[in-house]
Amino acid sequence: MKSKYAPLVKLKKKSLDGAERNLIAANNALSSASDKLSHAYTALSHMALPTKGSVGEFSQATAMIHAQHQTIEEYQRVFHDAQQKQILMRERFKVAQIDYEKFKYLEVQEMNAYAKMLKDKEAKMLDEIGTMMYKREAL
Repeated sequence: MKSKYAPLVKLKKKSLDGAERNLIAANNALSSASDKLSHAYTALSHMALPTKGSVGEFSQATAMIHAQHQTIEEYQRVFHDAQQKQILMRERFKVAQIDYEKFKYLEVQEMNAYAKMLKDKEAKMLDEIGTMMYKREAL
């Protein structure tokens, strides 16, 4: 027997799978942003101002450090955006999972009710057959 909830369960399952894919993508984006930020900090830690040399070399080193700071700020924004998206995707996944579980539960309850109805129907038929057999033997 096919439940009236079966199409809804199928639809909710697709929605849940899509939400799961989006969450995985958000987790991957967050991990990538974290790696880029970490590498940017590492690159900045290896930069140093020259202690000897011309003013041009000092200006060039200062400009490189400034550029690296800007890169770090950009990666921090990307990381923050990725965190926000991950939080949003996690929440959507939870909602989709709850919806799926609700309809799955309703489907199981309907199937159980149908099985109980069939059992009751079979029991009544067996009782009727038993009564008919008893009457036949009594005659």
